[in-house]
This record gives sequence, C-alpha cells and structure tokens, in this order.
Amino acid sequence: MGKIDQNGEDRTTWELLEEIQEMEGEEKLGVGEITEVIGSRAHGLILLVLSLPETIPMVGLSAILAAPIFVIGIVLVVKGADPPVPKWVRDRSFSRDKVQGAIRRLRRVVQWLDKVLRPRWSRLARAGRLQGLICVVMAILLAIPVPGINLLAAAAVAGVGLGILQRDGVVIALACVLAVVATVGFGFVMSGAGSLVMGWFGS
Repeated sequence: MGKIDQNGEDRTTWELLEEIQEMEGEEKLGVGEITEVIGSRAHGLILLVLSLPETIPMVGLSAILAAPIFVIGIVLVVKGADPPVPKWVRDRSFSRDKVQGAIRRLRRVVQWLDKVLRPRWSRLARAGRLQGLICVVMAILLAIPVPGINLLAAAAVAGVGLGILQRDGVVIALACVLAVVATVGFGFVMSGAGSLVMGWFGS
C-alpha cells in the first residue's frame, strides 16, 4: 500500500521525496534531478514537488512554479497518461532550500498519505487528459497571487501528482473537487475586485 515500483524496488512517496530532500548540489534544484528519481511516473513526482512550496504560506513561488506546471498540463492534455517529460521542463531549476524546506515541513502529512493511498479507480488514475486540464487551469490561478486560492490550486496540483504516483483515482477525484472550488473561489474574488474598481470609478 502506498508503494511505487521502480526497477523492482518498492518505494513510498515519502522515500522518493526524502531522496530529493537529501540531494546536495548547487543553490538551484533542477527538475532533471527529480526525473532521475523515478521513471515512468516522473510527471507525478514533478507536480508534487513543484506544488509543495505553495502549500506553505509566504513561500512566494507561485508565478515561477506556474510555468512548468502549465507545460506539464499541456503535455498531459495532448498525449495522455505517462508522456515523456519535456526538455524545457527538465532544464528548469528552483531554489533548493525552499523546495527541500517544504518537503521537510510536510513529512508527517506525506507519511500518513503513504498509509492510505493505493491503486484504485484505475480509469481516473490513468485519465491523463483530465489530469492535464486540472494542471493547466490551476497553473493559471497560481500565476495570479490570490491568498487562499493559491493554496487550493497548489493542493489540487499536489493531488494530481500523488494520484499519478500511486495510481489512485480517488485522489484524482479529490483534486478535481479542489480545482472546482479554487476556480469558483477565484471567480468570486475577481468579481468582487471588479465591483470594487467599478465603484471607485463610479463615485
């Protein structure tokens, strides 16, 4: 339960994240380094790692992380489940300290998730185009700093990543719900902001 097979070796999601956390090197952590940790489900691990910093308030990487999430989403929409990671995404890099710090802070949550996640609802688990659509829309929301909405959007992307990693369609379904809530919430915020601006100009 909660295991990922790579070259005959069972590894939990936390074990994969722990390996990334312990990686040493330059100030920047390359996405290419992440893809080396796991093969066929690399998109899931990349999405999870990219979304984790945004689940920690005040990290402030939304706009930077949104671009690769958007590109991965487009690839999933076009090619479906388990496509190769685009070279442009593999060549991206981010603050090693912030990514690894987010992994450390979420250790207990991820370890708990490892106990409950398992392969199920296979049609949703392998619905690459749906997963990609979630990522594309959430990346757009992440690119626009809105407190609370960014957290929901990041959680939805993290859910997609976990669902891909563990082939868990239930997590993908929950990610869909979070994505809808984030989108509706964003709409309300923008509507309120628009009304406020119109009020200023109308006064």
